[in-house]
Amino acid sequence: MKRTPAIVCLLLLTLTGLLHAATSNGNEFALALSEAKSPAARSTLVEGAAGRPHFFRYLQIMEMRQVSEGGRESFLITAFEPSSYLDVVFTVSMPVSLGVLKAEPVSKVGDAIAVTGKVIGVEPGKNSVQLAEPIVRHKDRLSPKIGKELLSEVNPGATFYSYTEGPRPIKLEARDRDLLQHRDRIMASGGPKAWGEFLETEIAKRKQQRASSAKEAGQP
Repeated sequence: MKRTPAIVCLLLLTLTGLLHAATSNGNEFALALSEAKSPAARSTLVEGAAGRPHFFRYLQIMEMRQVSEGGRESFLITAFEPSSYLDVVFTVSMPVSLGVLKAEPVSKVGDAIAVTGKVIGVEPGKNSVQLAEPIVRHKDRLSPKIGKELLSEVNPGATFYSYTEGPRPIKLEARDRDLLQHRDRIMASGGPKAWGEFLETEIAKRKQQRASSAKEAGQP
């Protein structure tokens, strides 16, 4: 009977540890971070998430560079989180995770992966969530299914992002979503006007290229 309190304490400590280690939804964290109304609110979110594992799905690889970490082959990855338009940055070095990346079809820029990692901060001025100890769970879809499919999956010409702070509203189609990876850099150097001009120029180029390709293919 004297051992019972000790056993109860052990069970409580184990349960507390499991609750503390519970994996949070990374996509929801990124969305909340992007919608925070003030720097103080962002700081509170980051402090609350710091050190805890978060599971991110639908991360589209934007940059993938081979590096060496502790003498081991590694990949430094910058990925795009679709619900928040934030980047998620992490270095993959564990053999199992590298195996997932290298499994056929080999993961490359433009592909999506699901990752669990501990949030260690948000890089100032870059809107980049930084992860430590990342684990690549599996190759993934670029976006979640709602009902049967997202409109942007059925129709690549569906509006994916709207920019209304410039002199004219600009709508970005789902197939041109990769242009968003340049947003922070252009906004930092040239502000809203430069970002709007960049979008208009790049969208016009792509429309012309698609029209030329359709004409060559004999499409109306």
